[in-house]
Amino acid sequence: MKTIQIWVKSKLKVIKRIFILSVIVAVIAELVSLGKVISFQQLQSIFQDIPYWKAIIMLIVGLLAVTPMLNYDNILTKLLEQRPKKRDLIKNSWMINTINNMVGFGGAISVGLRSEIFGKNGNQKKVMQSISKIFLFTMAGISIYSLIALCLVALDLVTPFVAHYWIWLVGGALYFPIVLITTYLKNEFTGNMTRKIKIELILTSFIDWTCVIGSFLLIGYLIGVQINFLEIIPIFIVAIIIGIISMIPGAAGSFDIVMILGITALGVDKEVVVAWILLYRLFYYMIPFIIGVLFSAKNASNILNTRYSNIPREISANFAHRIVVFLMYFSGVMMILSATIPVAFSDFKLLNILDPLSFHIILQFPSVLLGFLLIIMGRGFAARVTKSYWPTICLISLTLIYTLLRDFTWSIILFLIVLLLIILFSKAELYRKQLVYSWEKKTIDGIIFTSLSMLYVGIGVYNLPSFPHHRGYNAHLFFPSERIWISGFLAILVVSLCMFFFIRYLQRPRHQIGQNLDEQRAMSVLENYGGNMDSHLLFLKDKRMFVYTNSEGIDTVLFQFKAYNDKCTVMGDPSGKRADFPAAIEAFLEECDIWGYSPVFYEVSQEIVMLLHEYGYDFIKMGEEAHVELDMFSLVGKKNKGKRTIKNRFEKENYAFEVVSPPFDSHFVETLREISDEWLGSRKEKGFSLGFFTEDYIQRSPIGIVKEENGNIIAFANLIPTYNDPEGTIDLMRHKKDAPSGVMDYLFLSLFEYMKEDGKTYFNLGMAPLSNVGSSKKSFVQERIAFLVYNFGTRFYSFQGLRNYKNKYATSWKPRYTLYSRKNSIIYVILTLLIIDNMSVDREK
Repeated sequence: MKTIQIWVKSKLKVIKRIFILSVIVAVIAELVSLGKVISFQQLQSIFQDIPYWKAIIMLIVGLLAVTPMLNYDNILTKLLEQRPKKRDLIKNSWMINTINNMVGFGGAISVGLRSEIFGKNGNQKKVMQSISKIFLFTMAGISIYSLIALCLVALDLVTPFVAHYWIWLVGGALYFPIVLITTYLKNEFTGNMTRKIKIELILTSFIDWTCVIGSFLLIGYLIGVQINFLEIIPIFIVAIIIGIISMIPGAAGSFDIVMILGITALGVDKEVVVAWILLYRLFYYMIPFIIGVLFSAKNASNILNTRYSNIPREISANFAHRIVVFLMYFSGVMMILSATIPVAFSDFKLLNILDPLSFHIILQFPSVLLGFLLIIMGRGFAARVTKSYWPTICLISLTLIYTLLRDFTWSIILFLIVLLLIILFSKAELYRKQLVYSWEKKTIDGIIFTSLSMLYVGIGVYNLPSFPHHRGYNAHLFFPSERIWISGFLAILVVSLCMFFFIRYLQRPRHQIGQNLDEQRAMSVLENYGGNMDSHLLFLKDKRMFVYTNSEGIDTVLFQFKAYNDKCTVMGDPSGKRADFPAAIEAFLEECDIWGYSPVFYEVSQEIVMLLHEYGYDFIKMGEEAHVELDMFSLVGKKNKGKRTIKNRFEKENYAFEVVSPPFDSHFVETLREISDEWLGSRKEKGFSLGFFTEDYIQRSPIGIVKEENGNIIAFANLIPTYNDPEGTIDLMRHKKDAPSGVMDYLFLSLFEYMKEDGKTYFNLGMAPLSNVGSSKKSFVQERIAFLVYNFGTRFYSFQGLRNYKNKYATSWKPRYTLYSRKNSIIYVILTLLIIDNMSVDREK
């Protein structure tokens, strides 16, 4: 015996897994057999004769009849001295009892499930002792009713049919006394219970079986059975006892035969009895059982999620969200089409099958209105906006009510219920605080709305009496009447207004992420942790900033970006503490996601590409950045003869280079402004990735100037700080129109020498757009297109000329990339970049 116990303990985990698997198999088998036990065609014909309010009462009564069983597990937790959350207790208890009602096997399922759920962290022996005590009393109530039924038989107050089954009633009546006696024995599995626990268990069992009997009788009353229900109780008791002893799941078959024979003996038609039993099984067994299965599925998913880092839940919730969006768009389109071409939906079988909601919906106004509204709600749901949840629930409920009022059809009801359940399941997917209506979404919705509206209006015109109908016309394009078409057209006008207000509702509060320039915070990050060649562009004040604060409350990373439409375009690499870049990027992506924005990272390095690749970002190469290694820079030697000649020529002509540090007087700033305006000519200043002339921006950094012999300035460049000691660069680089040829080369050469003496390691010459992009036949399609633009777009922008000019000085090239989410269209990403990068700047900024 001890050997067996040791073996069982060693194999306990395996035994538990086998048991859980067997329960799952039994549940699936029972779900499959539900169609055999309950005929849906029969139920549909029954419900056609039952008012809706009676069906609702039956549903409520069936659910309430299950609730007394929940107290068994409440008592069990007291015996085990456990204090689970009420919500978890109710959910677990409902699952155990409803599955046991359907699958049963003499209560073995309930014992196993209780052991698995309530015995996880407890003493297994104590758990089994407590469960066995509970299990003993579950039949106490039916035993008491057996005694009552036996008395009715003895007094000859019931039909003679029951008298043939008196032996079953005797057996049932003896169960309760035997149980009471065993509880007084000193047995650890049946005895040692307090009087209070015994009384509570007896009352629970009696109330439980009273609710079971009461629900059956009430269903009979609601379907109009005219009979003395006192005679039904003994028949019901006999049928229950035979069903329990048979150990058939749900007592299917044995219970039904006894009930049909007994009740028909009382003069009730067999068809009515069958309908009665079917409704009882539906509302007391099937619906609570389905709810219990959903609870068990949720428990199983919780276990899987805990074990596999919540990945299964994320996948299933995301899948459910996609299904909801598809169903809402699909349903909306089909409802509108069924109202637009109703004849086609009645003539073509395929269209009739595809239409989930409008099998019998013929009123044009509500159908068109609900169809367009479903598409609108689908947009809110697709965008995962929290505020779209309750309007969607209300719309589906309204559609359900409308369908019920027009024509009760099981297929429609089932579809809408499934849709509601999926919406409820995917609620966690709705987390965004506002809708930012992107160009991608507008394009999709615009195509759908425009196509459906044009189709509807076009068919209306086609149906005008004055329209010349040619031979071979399609009869499916005709409306039943002009009046019906007008009602549908009014629905389109109404839904356009609804769409406007609903989109506005979802878009509020129109929150922008980040903040305007806070110089103190920005300088704190840049001075303490460093930056890059793009960091100083923040002080143009044409962008917003996002600052990452670490767990210690210290600002360590800085992003600069501009929001246009739904795209938050980040300029260059983040600035600040490199070790915090991964956490800062995650925080920025999370902030954008919550508020409905889609980040785009413009002209970033390979390091950022690798970080963002982990978040599902695609990339396209935007060009290469030219670097001059200052340690290698020299004007000596034959190779550098051309550069040396330019430098010597300007020096011989008494031109001079000088670096002037701020603050600058108003005369100096005005001189630079005149040079800048002359250089710009009719062109407008551009910002974002380029600097533009403002006094505030000029005053922030030293200026390198080229002067004539008389001291007049003819060219200048601002030496912007990179907040990175080895790197030097400039931003604005402008000259007078009458400046001598080669003045920019002289300025560059002088800057190289100046920065080399200042201790800089390399000089950043900036980007050469589309340079060396898509040159390989195996490059991305987008990059191959960019390659064509680079080669054939010189007439619009000197891509090759800029590359060649910088290549005179560059000793190395570093690639720069643009990254975007895979959910975004590259076309709209590029369009956004073109707009914000070429947007004219208000020079008063």
